[in-house]
Amino acid sequence: MGLTYVQLKQAILDWTENDAVEFTTATGSGIAPVDLCIQLAEQRLVREADITAYRKTIDITLGAGNMFYDMPQDLFVTRYIKIKTGEFLMEKDHTFIREFTQNSATTGKPLYYAPYGEGTYSASDRGMQWIFSHKTDLAYPLEVGYTIMPTGLGTGNANSYLGDYAPDVILYGALIEAAQYMKETPEILDRYRGLYDRALQTFLVFEQGRVRSDENVKGEIGTRG
Repeated sequence: MGLTYVQLKQAILDWTENDAVEFTTATGSGIAPVDLCIQLAEQRLVREADITAYRKTIDITLGAGNMFYDMPQDLFVTRYIKIKTGEFLMEKDHTFIREFTQNSATTGKPLYYAPYGEGTYSASDRGMQWIFSHKTDLAYPLEVGYTIMPTGLGTGNANSYLGDYAPDVILYGALIEAAQYMKETPEILDRYRGLYDRALQTFLVFEQGRVRSDENVKGEIGTRG
């Protein structure tokens, strides 16, 4: 059984036995501490688990004479970039790209890419690009696979994939954050961490061993039942 935002929030209050206004009401930061605990738990899980539901693929066109392209706003991790009808590009670091393309006038088919910070950041511009080499001699359609940072649970989003399929991980992760906020004893914090680690491992088995496994190729995964 999954947990909606309201159910998760109530579960946190029940487990911590804390429904104080200071914990449940937004303060000067604009967010209630209990909601911040949920957000931090969600972000932690997305960082620690490669979640199939949050993988995305888009088509872009790298214009002629160009070697930069703005990353999508919802991008969290780049998984791959490939020529739409050809080979995969190799990911390198920025210094390699600069070394490989010492003559900026040299153009050709892109072979490599790297993340590149352009130095600006705002709510509508993450300030990150991909830098490619070679600089393109013509326009190249590219396919980009990446992982997104999903919209978390909240008053405007009652359900999420994590809430539906990893409710225990989100709950225990939020309890870790709540315990730190409440300055609980190390014993309680360690208890929540143990519960979180165990739940995370079972979720990773589900994601990597079941969601992405073809039973016809790898055989049926044994279950207890």
